[in-house]
Amino acid sequence: MIFGGSAATADASSVITGVTASGPGLGSFSFSELGSSAVLNFSTTFSSVNPITLKFTVAHEDGTGVSVPYHIYDAIKNNTPEAFSSFHLHINESSSAPRDGVVFTSFNSADDFFAPDFTPSFTLDSSSINQPALFEPTGPRDLNFTGELKAGETAIQSYYSLDLPDPGVGNTYTFSLTQTPVAGVVPEPETYAMFLAGLGLMGFMARRKQKQSA
Repeated sequence: MIFGGSAATADASSVITGVTASGPGLGSFSFSELGSSAVLNFSTTFSSVNPITLKFTVAHEDGTGVSVPYHIYDAIKNNTPEAFSSFHLHINESSSAPRDGVVFTSFNSADDFFAPDFTPSFTLDSSSINQPALFEPTGPRDLNFTGELKAGETAIQSYYSLDLPDPGVGNTYTFSLTQTPVAGVVPEPETYAMFLAGLGLMGFMARRKQKQSA
């Protein structure tokens, strides 16, 4: 099955000709078209708290002159015994990819119609937020989300979009998108407030002790 994507010129466009999944976290993966040539519906199941890598193949196709991004809707299921506290997406391009490169659309504008949206499970981190080791800040090829996806639950409304350059007549290229969950316990608001209050009390007692010893 062939899916048409964003047009590079008035008579040419990119088209995704295949998607495969692999990686230590892979439980299952499937995809289908959602009634539009530039909209794909994914279903991704994590069997362990490890990455899943999606490999895309992109080819050239005569276009309609309409320049639109590829819209990806992904039902992400946490089929592990642990809750996910953050979720990370990274684009890795092959040497055959065009110089323009594959990028996430509107990654820096939460109000944009094409902005990534993983609510209510996760909230997109801004580009100013530093990330743990191995992850880059949110940018054209990196999306970082913070929130909670409990064991056994599915993030049904996960959405992001991709700009795919046209490879040119007779050419193809591949790129991969790695999805990495991070497990951890997300504290309830009341618990977090008590934690902060406890830190404040400890700081007060430390300052009081310093004054008494002065």
